[in-house]
Amino acid sequence: MESPPLAGRTIAVPETRELEVFAAMLERRGARVLRCPLVAIRDAPDPAPVLAFARAFAQEAFDDLVLTTGEG
Repeated sequence: MESPPLAGRTIAVPETRELEVFAAMLERRGARVLRCPLVAIRDAPDPAPVLAFARAFAQEAFDDLVLTTGEG
């Protein structure tokens, strides 16, 4: 049996608008998804999750990073 195309990959998704839809799409293809809703303009009431994400990114903790812009 063939492995899903994203099996063994960890993908960070810094999205807010359709985070769960997008994450589910990646998970169905075998990816482990790190959800970090960063793409929104607002103050972080607790900066700890943002700092943890930045540290993980700097340490190359994931294989891919998906950045999106605008809608449509």
